[in-house]
Amino acid sequence: MDRLLLKFGIAAPILYFATIIVCSLLNPGYSQVSQYVSELGAAGAQRPDIFATGIMAAGACAIIGGLAFILGLRRKARGLILPLLTGLSIIAWGVSMVLGGLHPMPDERHGAYGLGMAIQAAPLLMFLAISGRADMTGLKTFLLMVFLASGALLAAMMGVGHVVHVAQVGLWQRAYALASIPWIAVAALCLDQALAAKDKKDRAAKA
Repeated sequence: MDRLLLKFGIAAPILYFATIIVCSLLNPGYSQVSQYVSELGAAGAQRPDIFATGIMAAGACAIIGGLAFILGLRRKARGLILPLLTGLSIIAWGVSMVLGGLHPMPDERHGAYGLGMAIQAAPLLMFLAISGRADMTGLKTFLLMVFLASGALLAAMMGVGHVVHVAQVGLWQRAYALASIPWIAVAALCLDQALAAKDKKDRAAKA
């Protein structure tokens, strides 16, 4: 069951970025450099319904995928707390996407009251969850790099270094999104492969 549900974790980032690409093409004159992603779903945008549907679908997949991370990591990590926190962080991001679609910008509920920021901790939590697994060294290195890169970009977005300006805020937002979202699909795929190997080994041991 966990391996099946992990497919939703793989789909979540794909749906998110596909939605942005499609909606950007539907809005001539929209600037990827100076405008926020959420403006694609705001009043006055072309086909905001497509944007809302797309990010809600991505959010729903992330919620299911987050559950899969909890179940899958329980089989590959020691203890319950870190797998649970990892999955809940991904689920929180998924919920924020659903709320963002239901309540378009500038509704104050669009930002889900910062709930989506939980995704920032997820790669580190997963790294800690599998820290004792010698067979997942590549994934551990990847997760640590994601955490550091997304953390640096988030700090810049919050004003550290005064490098982000209105004229290119959209570019920075997309850079942060690329650092903090696609890893979910990569980690879900790696976890799925690790579980497949474990299942194969368990079947061989019983034969």
